[in-house]
Amino acid sequence: MKINKHVLFFLAILFFSSITLKAQENIINFLAGSVSDATKLSKAYIDPFANGFGNALNHGWYNSAKPHKLGGFDITLSVATAIPPSSSKTFDVSKLGLTAWTLQNPANKLSPTVTGDKLNGPILIPSGVLPGQPASITLPQGANLKFIPLPMIQVGIGLPLHTELIVRYLPKIDVPDVGNFSMFGLGIKNEFKEFIPGFKALPFNVSALLGYTKFTSNFDLNAPQAGNSKQTLDFSATGYTGKLLISKSIPVLTVYAGVGINKSKTNVDLKGKYNIPGVGVDISNPFSLEFKNSGVNANIGLRIKLAVIAFHFDYTVGKYKLYNAGVGINFR
Repeated sequence: MKINKHVLFFLAILFFSSITLKAQENIINFLAGSVSDATKLSKAYIDPFANGFGNALNHGWYNSAKPHKLGGFDITLSVATAIPPSSSKTFDVSKLGLTAWTLQNPANKLSPTVTGDKLNGPILIPSGVLPGQPASITLPQGANLKFIPLPMIQVGIGLPLHTELIVRYLPKIDVPDVGNFSMFGLGIKNEFKEFIPGFKALPFNVSALLGYTKFTSNFDLNAPQAGNSKQTLDFSATGYTGKLLISKSIPVLTVYAGVGINKSKTNVDLKGKYNIPGVGVDISNPFSLEFKNSGVNANIGLRIKLAVIAFHFDYTVGKYKLYNAGVGINFR
């Protein structure tokens, strides 16, 4: 069972793409050295994806500041795509504080993250002598991920008081011999300017939006060790966003923009029991990784509406640049 293979395969499922997996090192080798070191190495490797996914989760909520009229609705399919910054392509192994491993060549200390190049990382050798510890390990290649896309479908429903309820929903989908994933989200948009004297006459729409999204997945690890059949990689991400929106519409065309705060938390857990060769012990649930991200961002976009069909595209500036594109059916 190899850590690269399963982490990258897991990413491929999330991406709905054809990322090629090339396994390099056995996770058992990492665990034989130290669970603590395995946690540090895994977290550094996955970090750009986890934070990029969390950022993408908070986008795609709107393509206009104007809520639907009472009884109006839309069904929209969109893809939010996060672009990892160049600084996320590598991590410095010497700064991880490893205890069981040390760099074979201290000058070669940068290793690819999952978004990095498809080149082998540095070679690590044992810091001391531990039963069953390999003589050396080569840190894994990156997957050369240029972007992190997240497709989603949502429904907006017009309510009283210039309010719109937005629901995101993906039922639990089981993929045989792979695992499952699901998503749920709720958002609310309100055009508060309609309640402020003097603001109602402004020739554009101004609204506030709050959104929450939860994504969960559970992936089975291929070829588990004998007697250890419940080895899984669990992934979950939660996103919160609050934004101030503005838009201006003319026939067919709407220009919209937003500024606000995003917050996300992503968890990656290796579950199950793992036997460590040469050590003679079982380790249960080896590690649980948590990634938190927050910040201010702003976006600007364009929507083209032809009868009841609407197309939109927007660009977001922040720690992670994001592009969002979608198409939907709109009524009222």
